[in-house]
Amino acid sequence: MSRKVVAAALAFMLVTAILIYNSDAMKEARFVNALVARNIEARGGADAWEAVSSLRLAGQMDLGQEMVVPYVLEQKRPDKMCFEFVFNGETAVQCADGESGWKLLPYLGRTTPELMTDAELRETADSAEPYGLLYNYAARGSDVDYIGQEQFDGRDVFKLEVTLSRGGVRWLYLDTETALETKLETLRTVSGQERRVETIYSDWQEIEGLLIAQRQDTRTEGHSESHFLTVESVVVNPSLDDTRFTMPTSAVSDLGVTQQASL
Repeated sequence: MSRKVVAAALAFMLVTAILIYNSDAMKEARFVNALVARNIEARGGADAWEAVSSLRLAGQMDLGQEMVVPYVLEQKRPDKMCFEFVFNGETAVQCADGESGWKLLPYLGRTTPELMTDAELRETADSAEPYGLLYNYAARGSDVDYIGQEQFDGRDVFKLEVTLSRGGVRWLYLDTETALETKLETLRTVSGQERRVETIYSDWQEIEGLLIAQRQDTRTEGHSESHFLTVESVVVNPSLDDTRFTMPTSAVSDLGVTQQASL
């Protein structure tokens, strides 16, 4: 191959690379990555969050009708979570281990652990990682797209669309000044109908080098009232055995017997 041909090929490759680098898609990808980096830095930095293998959050949760109950949320890498709250003296539980999930809802008369539905398991994705939705999102199988800039509660915000590895979609709003989350939107099935649910984040405080929102207010489309959740204590890297997140063995055995009987 002559030198002229090689030079022409190299020039073509260089021009192509420049065009790709300056394409709208690449510009958006660089902008998204810059926003994500700002968000992670604002919440304590990548090194601080990389050192987090588990978290335990505890506080109060508003159920409506002036009922406020204590809760505990435990999270462990990767994709493990358990959420418990006490109602009428009985403990309700929702847990996921990254592959499947289970629940125990005694306040509804369901006193035996049950498997989560696929929809319920997808909804646990918001609370199954200590980091939030954006940290290391590509490695976790998520996609993030920039939707645009809007106003929320009198402030300018960036709107991002996050598509999770299991297929769920979330819309996340970042404050243009602080790069912190201001709002999260998702679609959930409520009373048989798909409703938009928004969660408002506020009262960010530093705990062991991590910035964590101490209050969340949740509103569901079609409902006039909102519900709050507060964070009153945080334990970084508590010791959590993996069995904490799996369905109790006795319940699995009972479920197998029930399934065999129905065949």
